Amino acid sequence: MNITPNINQENWTSSQFFSEPLRAFVSLGAAPVETPEGLQEVEFQYLVTMTDKDYQELFQSTHKTLDEALKVLNEKYGHWELQDAGMKNSGDGCSSCAAH
Repeated sequence: MNITPNINQENWTSSQFFSEPLRAFVSLGAAPVETPEGLQEVEFQYLVTMTDKDYQELFQSTHKTLDEALKVLNEKYGHWELQDAGMKNSGDGCSSCAAH
């Protein structure tokens, strides 16, 4: 049985799905909201974003929970190649930096 790797709560800050020249990932955002008392607060949001190779946004959806955003990301883009900068590889990329 072949298990497709997912982006999850442990790797979402260092991972993206990649399909030349596109990439898709989850990022953290915020938006002003008004409370029932009329006060202004900030609501944290999880953003599923697809960009081109230059990180120009092509699509974005907003989600209230990380679980919801990860479900959408994995369902929509999970067939693309998973790239995780947190994984230790031999070669180039963040994991081969002398700082690690």
